[in-house]
Amino acid sequence: MRISTSLTNRIFLACTLLVTLALALAFGYLYWRTSEDAETELGRELDESGVLVQEYQASLTDTFARMARLVADLPKLKAAVETADPPTVQPLADEYRREITADVLILTGRTGNVLATSGVALPSIPSDASDPSLREHATFWLLEHGLLEVTSVPIVLDGTPPDILGRLTVGFLLDAARAQQFKRLTGGEIAFLAGDRVVASTVRVGDLTSVATLPRREGPIALSLGGEEFLGRSRPLALEGGAPPGELAPAALVLRSRTERLRLLSTIRSGLVGALIVAILLATILSYAVARTMTRPLSAVTSAMRDIAATGDLTRKVTLTTGDWQDEDARLLATTFNTLTDSIATFQQAEAQRDRLSSLGRLSTVIAHEVRNPLMIIKAALRSLRRADASDAERREAVADIDEETRRLNRIVSDVLDFARPMHFERREVDLNALCQTSVDAAWADAPDAHVALDFDPGLPVITTDAERLRTALVNILTNARHAVAAGAATARGPVGVVDADVYVSTRRDVDRALVTIRDRGVGISADDMAHIFDPYFTTTRGGTGLGLPIAKNIIEGLGGHIEIVSVPGEGTELRITLPAHNVSDRFSLGAEGRP
Repeated sequence: MRISTSLTNRIFLACTLLVTLALALAFGYLYWRTSEDAETELGRELDESGVLVQEYQASLTDTFARMARLVADLPKLKAAVETADPPTVQPLADEYRREITADVLILTGRTGNVLATSGVALPSIPSDASDPSLREHATFWLLEHGLLEVTSVPIVLDGTPPDILGRLTVGFLLDAARAQQFKRLTGGEIAFLAGDRVVASTVRVGDLTSVATLPRREGPIALSLGGEEFLGRSRPLALEGGAPPGELAPAALVLRSRTERLRLLSTIRSGLVGALIVAILLATILSYAVARTMTRPLSAVTSAMRDIAATGDLTRKVTLTTGDWQDEDARLLATTFNTLTDSIATFQQAEAQRDRLSSLGRLSTVIAHEVRNPLMIIKAALRSLRRADASDAERREAVADIDEETRRLNRIVSDVLDFARPMHFERREVDLNALCQTSVDAAWADAPDAHVALDFDPGLPVITTDAERLRTALVNILTNARHAVAAGAATARGPVGVVDADVYVSTRRDVDRALVTIRDRGVGISADDMAHIFDPYFTTTRGGTGLGLPIAKNIIEGLGGHIEIVSVPGEGTELRITLPAHNVSDRFSLGAEGRP
């Protein structure tokens, strides 16, 4: 059977595929949005870091420019510079550099000669430091271990015209230490570039050898440094009063790690994949459960119909277990099926009753044959009694004939009434084993030495039935078995352990039904007679009414049971009776496969 041919599988696969597709799209969209948001956030943080770097650099430039002006205007410094004596000027240069926390401080005289230098050792003093004009200017000096940003202001004595005593130059160094300060401020990696050279960086300079050659563009730059992915943005380092010299083109490169973000995204992706797998598993289980709740009623009805076809028992019913998942459509289907079986059972009972009533039309033949003969015998016996010369023996024989024929007439009338009248049952809990035992005792009341084997199931529970009616049916069946055994020599063998038994009676439990088996070693039933054994007034024994088995069948079917006969001529007959364990109106609960 292909998977697609099962309604359960189709519903299950459809639900599972739909849920899987919906979850995959939802999780995929969530991951895509998360990735997009992460990239957007990284770009935003990179822009903010670039702005912070420029603002911090501009703030340092402005601070040192103001400090340089203040120091250059100090009388003490002016007096020392006016002496043009380096030993006098040097201590002041060291003192003021420390006070303003500059990396370098240079003092030059009127002629541009260097009076004092303090701080970072310089290989040479650029000409900017000895400019004799009144102009203030700022520039960058490229050093071996960093980029020095300097501001130079004149030292002037007030007068007309002003007297230029010399020039004060102060600067701060953009080196690895300063890059670490910028990193703490921005939270990203920092590199200082000058032309095609990386002068300082918070990452290994060797990893940035190709960075300096990148074009200075405003957009983000994707870099791979030391096996780690970065997103960078170049920001020019501007000076107060104008742009720096073009040959240096100093800039700050701000870097943000994409690897860390990708690692976070990888963690999110792993979590989403795990959640997707769990959700799909739960959806699969739930889909199968929903599919089973939808198709189980069909399986239950199909199983009940299969049992009806196999056994012919139209009293089989379907009951769905109650619960939170009980489906109303399934309940309606089961109720409709049970109503159908009830209607069929009712119709069968009514049809059987009509058959019995129609059979009364044939009763005249039975009465003409069965009743007239006893009446003739009674009439002859009465004549013998009227004779005055009748002997005592003749009188006793006449009385015995009257008594015997009267019992025969009474039995005929009782059988006809039992068959014709509607049956009303009074159900109660009954021990079926004990009922079978009393039925056997009644059938063989006048033959206590009969060979009857009993095999009762000790675990058989009590059943709900009409004990008196069922006993009547069992006695009729057992009486037929007794007559069949007496009619000829039996050749069949019973089950192991009862090989000498003429009649074998057993009880067994069949799930929630009870099974009674009666097997005899009689003459058996021919194929022609087998078709009529349940027909009213059909009999193969002299003196029988032909109503014993029809009455038994009516009783058993009226109690919700079923009777079947298997017979082999010359070997014996086996009759099986199946009875419900509960009232026929009760419904049987279904197991996982829907079978009662």
